[in-house]
Amino acid sequence: MIPYKAMLSRSALVGAALCVVALACGDVPTLEGGIAFISPVILPSPAVAIDDTLRNEAGVVAPLRIVAVGTAGDTIENVEPTFIVTTVPGPSATILANNLVRGDSVRTASIIARVGTRLQTPPAQLSVVYQPDSMAAGSPTTANFPALSGGGTTSSVPLTVNVTSAASGTRSGVPSIIVRYLISTIYPTTTTVADTSVVLVDDQNRFVANGLVSVDTTDASGNASRSIRAVPFGFDSVAITVSANNLKGVPLAGGPIRFVVSTK
Repeated sequence: MIPYKAMLSRSALVGAALCVVALACGDVPTLEGGIAFISPVILPSPAVAIDDTLRNEAGVVAPLRIVAVGTAGDTIENVEPTFIVTTVPGPSATILANNLVRGDSVRTASIIARVGTRLQTPPAQLSVVYQPDSMAAGSPTTANFPALSGGGTTSSVPLTVNVTSAASGTRSGVPSIIVRYLISTIYPTTTTVADTSVVLVDDQNRFVANGLVSVDTTDASGNASRSIRAVPFGFDSVAITVSANNLKGVPLAGGPIRFVVSTK
């Protein structure tokens, strides 16, 4: 899955404008309050626990937000959006005072924001889930990099974990939980390895920055996965630490999980 990002860059906001406001040909119109466009709904977390209030990654109750931008590219303060749950039929989530959200039933809630009468966001998807309480490895915690063959230059090993909850009476996977991966140690510790020689990659073989850290969100089955990729070796093994918290910011039982992948 694509890592969850709580904040939007200015370039992302500009791109989002095409989805939020239908612009006539020519100049960008100025709407209520000097607004040119608004961002999509910004969720503090991709999930909220049932019967609890939406929180940020630290477990602190946090509101829904949008960002409004003027024609000069400036952020417009004190914009008061109206957030609306559009999920039908039946309850999914409730918008509370101060743009807080309560999870009402285990399902996906769709939420839009409106500013004035002419600005509306696309639906944001918020997972209402059982509070997760445990994580476990879904792939072996010790493994070897496969031998290179056929002229290949890289070798990789999947690192899968599963986040679950017993709150429903039956232990089951919990979706939309943020999972963090960290390359913690390369052995021997005196080994000098180029930044791009040992990296964490996503399911499309991509890494961010120097590849030492990566973030995933759990899928519908509660699984998150990254792979450790190496090229060429020049070291004995690498340790990866994987951690996740519940939606109140408390580390999950069973974690952090330590994977060790060796070159021989």
